[in-house]
Amino acid sequence: MEKSYKDVAEYYDKTWAKLKKKEGAGINSRHRYILYKLKKAGLNSSSTLLEIGCGIGVLSSFLAKNMRSGRVDAVDISPASVETASKRYADMKNLHFHVSDMTDFKIDRKFDIILFPDVLEHIPVEAHDNIFKTISGLVHQNSIVAINLPDPRSLRWLHKNNPEVLQIIDQDIEANTLIEKLYNHGFYLHTFETYALYNYEPDYGWFVFKTKQELEKLNKKPQSSVLLNNLRIRLLNLFS
Repeated sequence: MEKSYKDVAEYYDKTWAKLKKKEGAGINSRHRYILYKLKKAGLNSSSTLLEIGCGIGVLSSFLAKNMRSGRVDAVDISPASVETASKRYADMKNLHFHVSDMTDFKIDRKFDIILFPDVLEHIPVEAHDNIFKTISGLVHQNSIVAINLPDPRSLRWLHKNNPEVLQIIDQDIEANTLIEKLYNHGFYLHTFETYALYNYEPDYGWFVFKTKQELEKLNKKPQSSVLLNNLRIRLLNLFS
């Protein structure tokens, strides 16, 4: 049975908003990895970032603390979760929360970074196109879109062997499907990697997309740099 946005919002209102009563809902290794990868992708203290699927704001606040002169706007479909986050982090002036399903989200600004931290798998796949269309109007030519997703093979294993840990919607998303949809809305895949956080097998994938634009020129490396890199690769091959 397909789940509506109303079903999803009600689920998170009842489930995730309860975390306000728990002291243990804090920063974990996945949050730290996302911050690390965002910094590698260009995040700095003055960046502007839109987080989609913020829940009760745990990751949002963690990012905002590392962007003291920047700004984080965080969006979630659950009014109860956003209310909890807004109260919990009311003293953080560079952190702003909004209720939206992202199909018609409007704000008078462009973002350096748009982040989907393990959220697309929880959004009905038929809504992805509308969401990507929305974010295409929230970027400038140097923006990036960063997406963290459960590895589809790991997620299928959980569906088969441990379904009780899954949420109301927890769909596996293959890389080729994601890349095609983002490409159709003006983005291209810049980097992709899988990584193993909680298991020996890869359990997550990290994607960075950039806005599509033609190169004005190719910046050729000095010959000395090419030769040094060639030597480095030869040594790596020799001792591997």
